Amino acid sequence: MKLRLVGLIGSVLLSLLFCACGTPGAPLPPSLNLPIPVDDLVASRRGNKVELDWTLPRKNTDRTNIKMNPVTRICRREGLALMAKCEVVAEVKPPTPKAPQREKHQPPPGVVRIHYEDMLPSKLGLEDPAGFVMYAVEEVNARGRSAGLSNQVAIPLVPVIPAPEEVSAEVSAEGVRVSWSGPAPAQPPAGVTYRYRIVRRPVGAPAYIVIDDVEPKANGSYLDKTFAWEQKYEYRITTLGEVQAQGRSAAVEGEDSPPAEVFTRDIYPPAQPAGLQAVFSSVGQKPFIDLTWAPNLEGDLAGYNVFRWTAGGQPQKLNQKLVETPSYRDESIEPGKTYFYAVSAVDLRGNESPRSSGASETVPK
Repeated sequence: MKLRLVGLIGSVLLSLLFCACGTPGAPLPPSLNLPIPVDDLVASRRGNKVELDWTLPRKNTDRTNIKMNPVTRICRREGLALMAKCEVVAEVKPPTPKAPQREKHQPPPGVVRIHYEDMLPSKLGLEDPAGFVMYAVEEVNARGRSAGLSNQVAIPLVPVIPAPEEVSAEVSAEGVRVSWSGPAPAQPPAGVTYRYRIVRRPVGAPAYIVIDDVEPKANGSYLDKTFAWEQKYEYRITTLGEVQAQGRSAAVEGEDSPPAEVFTRDIYPPAQPAGLQAVFSSVGQKPFIDLTWAPNLEGDLAGYNVFRWTAGGQPQKLNQKLVETPSYRDESIEPGKTYFYAVSAVDLRGNESPRSSGASETVPK
C-alpha cells in the first residue's frame, strides 16, 4: 500500500509540473507604431526663408522602439490659430542611417536632428503684412498614421526691404564712419517698422556682433566708437522688419549689404590737455609746486608727460615714466625763480597730443 501511495503522489506532482511549464502568458496587443509627437520644434526666418529644426522621435506612443524612421510632414497655416490637423506643404523623407561617428557639436548617440528650409510664398502676407503663419511637423508611420502634431511656432509675415547697395568704412580720430547708399526704403505697412541693423566682426571671425539699429535712409552714415584699434574689421548692414500686432512682437532680418573692410590703424593722438594750474607751497615742509589739470577721457590713454622751462629756455621733460594721474609735484625748484609748465597726453601706441597751454608759478626768495 505504501509503495502504491508514493507512486500515485509522484505521478500527480509530475503532471502538475508539466502543466505549469506549458501555460502561456497573457497576450500583448500589437503595437500601432505611432511615433511620439515632436515637442522641440524651433523655427526662425531670414528674408523669405524659414528654417525648421527638430529631434526625430525614437519611441512610439506605447514606448516601443521605432523600427523604421518616420516620414515628416511640414505643416503651415496662415494666422495665429492653432492647427487641428496638418496642412501639408512638404514631406521630409527619413534620414539614411549612418555609421556611428562622434564629432564636436554633434548630438548624443541615437539623437537625430532634422533641418528643413521652407520658402514663404510671395502671396503670403499681402492682405495682412503684420500677420503671422503657424508651423508644425507631423511624424507619420509606414501606414500614413500619426499621433498628432508637434508644438506649433508662429513666424511673422512682415515683408523685408532691400539692403543698401554700397557700404564703405573710414577711420578717423572719432571712430569708424560707416556710410551707405542704395534704394529709398519703402514705407512700412501699419504695425510694421523698418530698421537698418549695423553689424561688425573682426575679419576671419565666425560671427558678427550687432552695433546698432538705425533709421533706414537711401544715403546715410553711422559713427562706430566701440571698436578696438589696430584691428581689421568687416562691416555689413542688414535690414530689419519689426512687427507689433495681435499682442505679439517679432522681428525678421532681411538680406545683407556687401561688406566693407577697414583697418583701424591708430595714428591719432589724444586730445590736448586743458585746465593746467600751478600752485607753490612750502608751509611746514620742503617747498614744491603742485600741478593739476583736467583728465583726458580717451579709453586708450596711457598717461601724461610734464614739461618745464624758465624764461628764455627750452622745455624739458620732468618725468621718467608716464604720469598716470592728472597731477604732478615738482620739488626741484629754487627760490626766486619763475617756472613755466605744460603737459601732453600719450596713448597706448605712443601717439602724443599737442602740449597744453602753459601755466607759471614764482618761487619766493
